[in-house]
Amino acid sequence: MKRIVTLMLAAMLVLGSVAGASAADIKVKGQWDFAFQWLDNTDFQDGEQDGNSEDDFGAVQRLRTQIDIIASENLRGVVFFEMGDTIWGRAGSTDQGGALGADGRTVEVKRSYIDWTVPNTDLMVRMGIQGLALPGAVAGSPILDDDVAALTLSYKFSDMVSLTGFWARPYDTSSGNSGNVQNDEIDLFGAILPVSLDGVKITPWAMFGSIGEDVDLTTGNSASRTQAAYGLTSIGYGLAEETTAWWGGASFEVSMFSPLSVKLDAMYGAVDGDDEEADRSGWLVIGSVDYKMDMMTPGIFAWYASGDDDDDTNGSERMPYISPDFGPTSFGFDKVGAPIATDSLVSVSGTGMWGVGVQLANISFVENLKHTVRVVYMEGTNDEDMASVASIRPDAVNGLYLTDKDSAIEVNFDHFYKIYENLDLIVEMGYIKLDADEDTWGSDDFSDAWKLGFNLKYSF
Repeated sequence: MKRIVTLMLAAMLVLGSVAGASAADIKVKGQWDFAFQWLDNTDFQDGEQDGNSEDDFGAVQRLRTQIDIIASENLRGVVFFEMGDTIWGRAGSTDQGGALGADGRTVEVKRSYIDWTVPNTDLMVRMGIQGLALPGAVAGSPILDDDVAALTLSYKFSDMVSLTGFWARPYDTSSGNSGNVQNDEIDLFGAILPVSLDGVKITPWAMFGSIGEDVDLTTGNSASRTQAAYGLTSIGYGLAEETTAWWGGASFEVSMFSPLSVKLDAMYGAVDGDDEEADRSGWLVIGSVDYKMDMMTPGIFAWYASGDDDDDTNGSERMPYISPDFGPTSFGFDKVGAPIATDSLVSVSGTGMWGVGVQLANISFVENLKHTVRVVYMEGTNDEDMASVASIRPDAVNGLYLTDKDSAIEVNFDHFYKIYENLDLIVEMGYIKLDADEDTWGSDDFSDAWKLGFNLKYSF
């Protein structure tokens, strides 16, 4: 009996050692976001016209949780869940769980990928649904910054030079070769080459897109897919057959003159097919200069992007994009701002317009409390004759279509207060005045947009 017990204990020890060898460390991080906002005329139309009332106030919350499953320094898996955005009091077909009784069904898999190192090399591999962004030193990328299924390879040659290559598949309309749909994918291939020198960082990059003739850009209802459908096509046209796309550019960051900082992004993109009317090509340049002081950071920034000419039969002269995350401001654009906010009122990409802004950032007179004041003037670069085929608001998630006769002014007054180490309060005040030319659009009946938002962010 003792011999049997001894054998059993030995077996358990062996199994335990095997289990321990295959065990993984679990790390969890994420954040809760809560937003309470007053928004007025975010479509630049007065909601109180014709006796209608407005619904200006809303409360929203969101939880994002990232779980890292770490086997070793050379292998880990990551899954990123999102619960929300949950609008308080909202039920309906989406079952957001904000209405009485809760029990919403809004858990989403935002990212799911593995990282691993090729044995005996410094080559890093990431495969799965991941965040993928093209360089954007000033205000994010006007072309691509989103979650997408991709394979990414990264290699560090030295402390100064590294290379990242990727293949991403943002669209596959159907699986297999069922029915008549056989060429229904979009594949993106890209390379990013950061070069860090003493006081200067230069990041050239390029991306090529293969677009199948049977791709359905309207599949699904997410904002990202709507942006891609609008960003790849000319007004009034879909994708042509035998379509390809390509982009190229570079980012520059100069810090050698600290406390003076200079940043610049320049890029060009084109979509080409067998139908000239459906083609699209254009460019964008954006730069900024900041001077960091003890109690604030004054700065100026500006951008210019090509716009459509007066002939809509020769394609579009606006730079194409997939799913941008671009934002020099905190109300009219997408990138800058509180965790949950209404944005993209003016543009998601900055294409077809130019703008110049001045700001005083990180104004601080009290510990843990900072303020930013920003004023921006914007004007369209699209020909006024395009108003006959375009709309001042072509799509709710892509912003305004401004001609060279239209302009807008945006003012931001934002505040950041660190309540605790892991709890932040962000207060945003925004104002946008749209000046759309009456002769161009046949109306000047546009109202000013306002925002007052309180956001609490708990990071863990």
